[in-house]
Amino acid sequence: MRKHIFMIPALLLLASTLLRAQDGDGSAAVPALPWSIGISVGGTYMMHSGGLVFPREAPPLISYDDASGFGPAFGVRLSIPLSESLALSPRLFAECRRGTFTSEPFMMEIIGRDMRPEDMMLEDELDVILRVGGLDLLLAWHPAGGGFYLAAGPSIGLRLYEEFRVTESILSPQGVTFLDGSTAREMYDDDPGLSRSVHLGVRGGAGYVIPLNEDLALGAEVLYLYSLQTVTEDDDWTLQGLQGTVTLQFNL
Repeated sequence: MRKHIFMIPALLLLASTLLRAQDGDGSAAVPALPWSIGISVGGTYMMHSGGLVFPREAPPLISYDDASGFGPAFGVRLSIPLSESLALSPRLFAECRRGTFTSEPFMMEIIGRDMRPEDMMLEDELDVILRVGGLDLLLAWHPAGGGFYLAAGPSIGLRLYEEFRVTESILSPQGVTFLDGSTAREMYDDDPGLSRSVHLGVRGGAGYVIPLNEDLALGAEVLYLYSLQTVTEDDDWTLQGLQGTVTLQFNL
Protein backbone atom coordinates (compact mmCIF):
# COMPACT_ATOMS: atom_id res chain seq x y z
CA MET A 1 0.00 0.00 0.00
CA ARG A 2 2.85 2.39 0.83
CA LYS A 3 4.52 1.75 -2.55
CA HIS A 4 1.32 2.78 -4.31
CA ILE A 5 1.07 6.00 -2.26
CA PHE A 6 4.65 7.03 -3.03
CA MET A 7 4.04 6.49 -6.77
CA ILE A 8 1.27 9.11 -6.81
CA PRO A 9 3.54 12.22 -7.00
CA ALA A 10 5.47 10.72 -9.96
CA LEU A 11 2.23 10.04 -11.84
CA LEU A 12 0.90 13.52 -11.11
CA LEU A 13 4.16 15.09 -12.22
CA LEU A 14 4.03 13.10 -15.48
CA ALA A 15 0.44 14.22 -16.05
CA SER A 16 1.43 17.83 -15.45
CA THR A 17 4.21 17.57 -18.06
CA LEU A 18 1.83 16.16 -20.66
CA LEU A 19 -0.80 18.83 -20.02
CA ARG A 20 1.79 21.61 -20.23
CA ALA A 21 2.90 20.21 -23.57
CA GLN A 22 -0.70 20.55 -24.77
CA ASP A 23 -0.67 24.17 -23.66
CA GLY A 24 2.36 24.77 -25.85
CA ASP A 25 0.45 23.45 -28.87
CA GLY A 26 -2.38 25.89 -28.24
CA SER A 27 -4.94 23.13 -27.63
CA ALA A 28 -5.52 24.05 -23.96
CA ALA A 29 -5.69 27.28 -22.00
CA VAL A 30 -2.72 28.19 -19.80
CA PRO A 31 -3.92 28.74 -16.21
CA ALA A 32 -2.86 31.76 -14.19
CA LEU A 33 -1.59 29.64 -11.29
CA PRO A 34 1.80 27.97 -11.84
CA TRP A 35 2.51 24.26 -11.80
CA SER A 36 4.87 23.64 -8.91
CA ILE A 37 6.50 21.15 -6.59
CA GLY A 38 7.48 22.05 -3.05
CA ILE A 39 9.35 20.78 0.00
CA SER A 40 7.78 21.60 3.39
CA VAL A 41 9.11 21.57 6.96
CA GLY A 42 7.38 22.57 10.17
CA GLY A 43 5.66 21.21 13.24
CA THR A 44 2.32 19.95 14.53
CA TYR A 45 0.75 20.70 17.90
CA MET A 46 -1.46 17.73 18.74
CA MET A 47 -4.43 17.75 21.12
CA HIS A 48 -5.61 14.39 22.48
CA SER A 49 -8.94 13.75 24.20
CA GLY A 50 -11.37 10.97 25.08
CA GLY A 51 -8.87 8.91 27.02
CA LEU A 52 -7.36 5.44 26.98
CA VAL A 53 -6.44 2.66 29.38
CA PHE A 54 -2.82 1.45 29.53
CA PRO A 55 -1.48 -1.09 30.24
CA ARG A 56 -4.33 -3.44 29.41
CA GLU A 57 -3.01 -6.80 30.55
CA ALA A 58 -1.97 -6.21 34.19
CA PRO A 59 -3.45 -4.31 37.14
CA PRO A 60 -3.61 -1.59 38.15
CA LEU A 61 -5.46 -0.43 35.03
CA ILE A 62 -4.54 3.24 34.64
CA SER A 63 -6.86 5.62 32.77
CA TYR A 64 -5.56 8.67 30.89
CA ASP A 65 -7.72 11.51 29.63
CA ASP A 66 -6.40 14.63 27.89
CA ALA A 67 -2.93 15.31 26.48
CA SER A 68 -1.02 17.58 24.15
CA GLY A 69 2.37 17.56 22.48
CA PHE A 70 4.49 19.05 19.69
CA GLY A 71 6.31 17.14 16.96
CA PRO A 72 8.08 17.79 13.64
CA ALA A 73 6.36 17.57 10.25
CA PHE A 74 7.79 17.16 6.75
CA GLY A 75 6.21 16.95 3.31
CA VAL A 76 6.46 17.04 -0.47
CA ARG A 77 3.65 18.69 -2.38
CA LEU A 78 2.46 19.35 -5.92
CA SER A 79 0.26 22.17 -7.17
CA ILE A 80 -1.80 21.37 -10.26
CA PRO A 81 -3.87 24.31 -11.59
CA LEU A 82 -7.48 23.53 -12.40
CA SER A 83 -8.57 27.09 -13.19
CA GLU A 84 -7.39 30.64 -12.69
CA SER A 85 -8.13 30.45 -8.96
CA LEU A 86 -8.34 26.72 -8.11
CA ALA A 87 -5.56 24.15 -7.81
CA LEU A 88 -5.27 20.52 -6.77
CA SER A 89 -2.61 20.11 -4.08
CA PRO A 90 -1.69 16.49 -3.26
CA ARG A 91 0.96 16.09 -0.53
CA LEU A 92 3.02 13.25 0.87
CA PHE A 93 3.67 13.85 4.56
CA ALA A 94 5.52 12.42 7.53
CA GLU A 95 4.78 13.74 11.01
CA CYS A 96 5.23 12.95 14.67
CA ARG A 97 1.97 13.07 16.63
CA ARG A 98 2.98 13.40 20.27
CA GLY A 99 1.04 13.62 23.50
CA THR A 100 1.89 13.53 27.19
CA PHE A 101 -0.88 12.11 29.41
CA THR A 102 -0.96 12.30 33.21
CA SER A 103 -3.07 9.85 35.19
CA GLU A 104 -5.23 10.61 38.19
CA PRO A 105 -3.34 9.84 41.44
CA PHE A 106 -3.91 6.30 42.69
CA MET A 107 -3.02 4.44 45.89
CA MET A 108 -1.09 1.29 46.62
CA GLU A 109 -0.62 -0.30 50.04
CA ILE A 110 2.93 -0.64 51.34
CA ILE A 111 4.56 -1.74 54.57
CA GLY A 112 5.55 1.48 56.33
CA ARG A 113 7.05 2.41 59.62
CA ASP A 114 6.93 -0.12 62.40
CA MET A 115 5.90 -2.71 59.78
CA ARG A 116 2.42 -1.26 59.55
CA PRO A 117 0.36 -1.02 56.34
CA GLU A 118 0.43 2.45 54.80
CA ASP A 119 -1.09 4.04 51.68
CA MET A 120 1.33 5.28 49.02
CA MET A 121 0.03 7.82 46.48
CA LEU A 122 1.34 7.38 42.93
CA GLU A 123 0.97 9.14 39.57
CA ASP A 124 1.80 7.84 36.08
CA GLU A 125 2.87 9.90 33.09
CA LEU A 126 2.37 8.41 29.63
CA ASP A 127 4.37 9.91 26.77
CA VAL A 128 2.97 8.77 23.39
CA ILE A 129 4.77 9.17 20.07
CA LEU A 130 2.88 8.23 16.89
CA ARG A 131 4.94 8.45 13.71
CA VAL A 132 2.61 8.67 10.73
CA GLY A 133 3.19 8.95 6.99
CA GLY A 134 0.55 9.39 4.34
CA LEU A 135 -1.21 11.47 1.72
CA ASP A 136 -3.28 14.66 1.85
CA LEU A 137 -5.40 15.50 -1.18
CA LEU A 138 -6.33 19.16 -0.84
CA LEU A 139 -8.03 21.73 -3.02
CA ALA A 140 -6.49 25.19 -2.83
CA TRP A 141 -8.64 28.22 -3.68
CA HIS A 142 -6.97 31.56 -4.42
CA PRO A 143 -9.91 33.98 -4.06
CA ALA A 144 -7.99 36.93 -5.50
CA GLY A 145 -5.85 34.88 -7.87
CA GLY A 146 -2.78 35.88 -5.86
CA GLY A 147 -0.64 34.53 -3.06
CA PHE A 148 -3.33 34.01 -0.39
CA TYR A 149 -5.31 30.77 -0.54
CA LEU A 150 -7.66 28.53 1.41
CA ALA A 151 -7.16 24.75 1.36
CA ALA A 152 -9.15 21.71 2.50
CA GLY A 153 -9.43 18.01 1.80
CA PRO A 154 -9.08 14.44 3.10
CA SER A 155 -6.04 13.03 4.85
CA ILE A 156 -4.97 9.37 4.92
CA GLY A 157 -2.20 8.39 7.34
CA LEU A 158 -0.36 5.09 7.78
CA ARG A 159 1.12 4.13 11.13
CA LEU A 160 4.89 3.84 10.78
CA TYR A 161 5.85 3.41 14.43
CA GLU A 162 4.49 4.14 17.87
CA GLU A 163 6.19 4.43 21.24
CA PHE A 164 4.60 4.40 24.68
CA ARG A 165 6.76 5.46 27.63
CA VAL A 166 5.32 5.24 31.17
CA THR A 167 7.04 6.98 34.10
CA GLU A 168 5.69 6.37 37.61
CA SER A 169 6.22 8.90 40.42
CA ILE A 170 5.64 8.71 44.18
CA LEU A 171 3.58 11.64 45.45
CA SER A 172 3.30 10.66 49.12
CA PRO A 173 4.19 9.89 51.84
CA GLN A 174 7.40 11.87 52.06
CA GLY A 175 10.59 9.90 52.38
CA VAL A 176 9.28 6.84 50.52
CA THR A 177 11.36 5.83 47.48
CA PHE A 178 11.69 2.95 45.07
CA LEU A 179 14.41 0.35 45.64
CA ASP A 180 16.97 2.41 43.71
CA GLY A 181 16.41 5.41 46.00
CA SER A 182 14.50 7.52 43.45
CA THR A 183 10.93 8.79 43.56
CA ALA A 184 10.34 8.20 39.81
CA ARG A 185 11.01 5.19 37.61
CA GLU A 186 10.38 4.13 34.04
CA MET A 187 7.78 1.37 33.94
CA TYR A 188 7.42 0.81 30.18
CA ASP A 189 9.12 1.89 26.96
CA ASP A 190 8.09 -0.01 23.82
CA ASP A 191 5.83 -0.18 20.76
CA PRO A 192 2.57 -1.80 21.97
CA GLY A 193 0.94 -1.71 18.52
CA LEU A 194 -2.35 -0.32 19.85
CA SER A 195 -3.14 2.39 17.31
CA ARG A 196 -4.89 1.78 14.01
CA SER A 197 -2.77 1.00 10.97
CA VAL A 198 -4.75 3.57 8.93
CA HIS A 199 -5.73 7.01 10.28
CA LEU A 200 -8.45 8.94 8.41
CA GLY A 201 -9.06 12.65 8.81
CA VAL A 202 -9.64 15.97 7.08
CA ARG A 203 -7.44 19.04 6.97
CA GLY A 204 -8.35 22.65 6.36
CA GLY A 205 -6.59 25.98 6.63
CA ALA A 206 -4.93 28.85 4.81
CA GLY A 207 -1.58 29.84 3.39
CA TYR A 208 0.32 32.49 1.49
CA VAL A 209 2.89 32.19 -1.31
CA ILE A 210 5.52 34.88 -1.98
CA PRO A 211 7.29 34.69 -5.39
CA LEU A 212 11.06 35.04 -5.14
CA ASN A 213 11.67 34.92 -8.91
CA GLU A 214 10.09 33.27 -11.96
CA ASP A 215 11.04 29.77 -10.84
CA LEU A 216 11.07 29.96 -7.06
CA ALA A 217 8.58 30.91 -4.33
CA LEU A 218 8.34 30.74 -0.55
CA GLY A 219 5.10 29.69 1.16
CA ALA A 220 3.74 29.59 4.70
CA GLU A 221 0.69 27.53 5.68
CA VAL A 222 -1.41 26.68 8.72
CA LEU A 223 -3.68 23.61 8.63
CA TYR A 224 -6.03 22.08 11.17
CA LEU A 225 -6.31 18.27 11.28
CA TYR A 226 -9.56 16.69 12.45
CA SER A 227 -9.56 12.92 12.95
CA LEU A 228 -12.56 10.98 11.63
CA GLN A 229 -11.99 7.96 13.88
CA THR A 230 -10.56 6.98 17.24
CA VAL A 231 -6.82 6.35 17.48
CA THR A 232 -7.37 2.80 18.75
CA GLU A 233 -10.26 0.41 18.22
CA ASP A 234 -10.96 -0.13 21.94
CA ASP A 235 -10.75 3.41 23.41
CA ASP A 236 -12.46 6.77 22.95
CA TRP A 237 -9.07 8.39 22.28
CA THR A 238 -9.26 10.96 19.49
CA LEU A 239 -6.91 13.68 18.32
CA GLN A 240 -6.81 17.00 16.50
CA GLY A 241 -3.78 18.96 15.43
CA LEU A 242 -2.68 22.42 14.35
CA GLN A 243 0.17 22.32 11.85
CA GLY A 244 2.39 25.13 10.62
CA THR A 245 4.83 24.67 7.73
CA VAL A 246 7.15 26.66 5.50
CA THR A 247 7.48 25.52 1.88
CA LEU A 248 10.16 26.12 -0.73
CA GLN A 249 8.26 25.96 -4.02
CA PHE A 250 9.78 25.32 -7.45
CA ASN A 251 7.63 26.38 -10.41
CA LEU A 252 7.60 23.89 -13.29
